Amino acid sequence: MKKQQIPVLIIGGGLVGLSTALFLSHHNIDYRVIERHRGTSIHPKARGINTRSMELFRPFQIEEKIRVAGAGLNKGGGRLLHANTLLEADFSTMKNLIQKLEAENVQLSPTIGSFTTQDLMEPILLQAIQERQGDIQFNMELVSFTQDEIGVTALIQNRETGIRETIYAQYLIAADGANSRIRQALEIQMSGRGTLSYNMNMYFRANLNPYVEGHEFSICNINHPEANGTLVSINYDDDLWTFHVNFDPAKGESLSDFTDERCIQLIRTAVGNPELDVEIISVLPWEAAVKVADHFQVGRIFLVGDAAHLMPPTGGFGGNSGIADGHNLAWKLAAVLKGTASSGLLNTYEIERKAVSLFTTEQAGLIANTGQLNMVSKKEGKAPVVSNNHVIMRYQYRSSAVITEHSDPENNGILPYVDQLDGKPGTRAPHLWLEQNGQPISTIDLFNKNYVLLTDEDSTWTHTAQDVSAELNLPIDIFSIGQTGNLQDPENQWHKTYRISEGGAVLIRPDGFVAWRSGQVENTTEILLTVMKQLLSLEKNN
Repeated sequence: MKKQQIPVLIIGGGLVGLSTALFLSHHNIDYRVIERHRGTSIHPKARGINTRSMELFRPFQIEEKIRVAGAGLNKGGGRLLHANTLLEADFSTMKNLIQKLEAENVQLSPTIGSFTTQDLMEPILLQAIQERQGDIQFNMELVSFTQDEIGVTALIQNRETGIRETIYAQYLIAADGANSRIRQALEIQMSGRGTLSYNMNMYFRANLNPYVEGHEFSICNINHPEANGTLVSINYDDDLWTFHVNFDPAKGESLSDFTDERCIQLIRTAVGNPELDVEIISVLPWEAAVKVADHFQVGRIFLVGDAAHLMPPTGGFGGNSGIADGHNLAWKLAAVLKGTASSGLLNTYEIERKAVSLFTTEQAGLIANTGQLNMVSKKEGKAPVVSNNHVIMRYQYRSSAVITEHSDPENNGILPYVDQLDGKPGTRAPHLWLEQNGQPISTIDLFNKNYVLLTDEDSTWTHTAQDVSAELNLPIDIFSIGQTGNLQDPENQWHKTYRISEGGAVLIRPDGFVAWRSGQVENTTEILLTVMKQLLSLEKNN
């Protein structure tokens, strides 16, 4: 039996597992990914990479590949339709779900999302991983695992040959999906509103262009009594679609009841053409639920993606939330493994991402039930307007990895969110176009690997950050902004955008979230050193 030692073992090589692996490789952390299937997904599953996820993939130069892969689906443009059958659809009633969101995103980000499905997205991630010599093995499964204070011991097996090997990892990441065996073995319960419905996802090929050409849509809710469900476009160029209908396990219904013949009949009824030529590609059951794991971390094991939280697909938050989980965790693991942070930093993963997950799953559930987002303050009983961007990127982390400001209101039982991204600690750092060497650059592209300090040209904070970086042996990227700094601000907007006074500084975490900001003060070295030790959970060790 083989034995291996690695820093991080990832169980699950789907969208979230592959993304997490890519983020770890960006920090030069060795890992191994174990995936039980023979290759990447053959089913569309998640359908869309949102703006924040696209920001996270920018350092890997795969944006254009993602857009090209999703070109066949983007024709639908987020449009929603309701009809008895597709043939009876009144296209004049079709609504555009994302037009307003796209206009808003231009102000928030240097990029925008893409309707790229999971089966097309995973090969792009896999290629990026392989180009970086990442270690990923398909057709392998986890048999058992144990952990102690120094690591995790995992027994894995080749599903074809039966050959087993033991892996010793310092940390294990469970990206093994909604029915996570790791979560179950750890006896972690899930809480929330629970199951909303059980659904069967029929992935098929059929030429529907005669009915929809010139009226392309993203989703059509079919209201026919014999085929009530949701018709979803996948790729207009290849005639690919999915049709989702409810089923009831309590009545004994299961996947075996959905034969190709029955699926074809349901699809023909939904379209309104009893002679339609339909090719069934695959059929998968799925659960629409609002559930969040009670714990995202047990010792050296972490849950990400569907293993940590389940939500309806409404809003397209699920897969993207898992990508954000992996991004949040990757830089923290890297800091601990490299010795620049203590293990206490890892405790902030659950604190930060569980709060976001509770918020996100609830919003996805609200869309599923009412068709709209909402936020009710437990203190005041009001319902302020919430947009998709609040869910995607306008939330605020509260943990020891953030130094909040005295002006921040108390958390009234809900995840704090902000109407403007303006440099408040705990929020995603705002996007601002600057210039570097005569070329435009977004601030977002500065935040992808190390801590970053933004300050004015000729500021004392520049030398302070250099001194603190050397003392802690921690890379800090320092950018001075001004007419002659290493970043130019031709529109003179950076102070306003980051709500910072002249001579002040803003510290950004490796995941692009603001960790701390300060005006011009005395004793800058002492202050920044204290700040960094708190953020990295080093203050108790010094």
